[in-house]
Amino acid sequence: MKVALYLGSFNPFHNGHLEVVKTALEDFKMDKVVIVPAMQNPWKKEKVLNIDKREAIIFEYIFSKLMIDYICSNNKKIYVDKIEKELIPPYYSYATLHALKNKYCDDEIFILCGEDTIKDIPNWMNGEAIIQDYDFLVVDRPSDSISSTEIRNRIKKKEDIIKYVSPNVTEFLKKYYE
Repeated sequence: MKVALYLGSFNPFHNGHLEVVKTALEDFKMDKVVIVPAMQNPWKKEKVLNIDKREAIIFEYIFSKLMIDYICSNNKKIYVDKIEKELIPPYYSYATLHALKNKYCDDEIFILCGEDTIKDIPNWMNGEAIIQDYDFLVVDRPSDSISSTEIRNRIKKKEDIIKYVSPNVTEFLKKYYE
């Protein structure tokens, strides 16, 4: 089975992330996409929303009517794996990937990421080893997407975010980020 591992803070998960997942399933023909929210990025000072709440936001996307139709019609699977809850901090991607490689040892695994991320990996802890040890699926960021940071800032300023997130999670996000 071809499995794409999509690591990130997903603070919050948004339409840009969703497009990356769809690209993995449609264009790269992955059998499964595993979304792996980070407990806490060791390079970022800002605290992230609790991993269980971020998982709930992701599930709001996955189980919306649109995504259920998408998954069923394409016979594809999308999962969330909170493996970092089982790991010891600091939560470096190298350790997370090692644990995931063991967990999905019977599968052909790929790291799914955006073009901005692939350029930064050499700066990560054991970044060169990550590049050598894994195959990557690199997706261009959609031209109209914005970062999770910008979405959080817009929520705090009470600005509209409907263009960037699924309508069914807008109120959910406002509750956590205002």
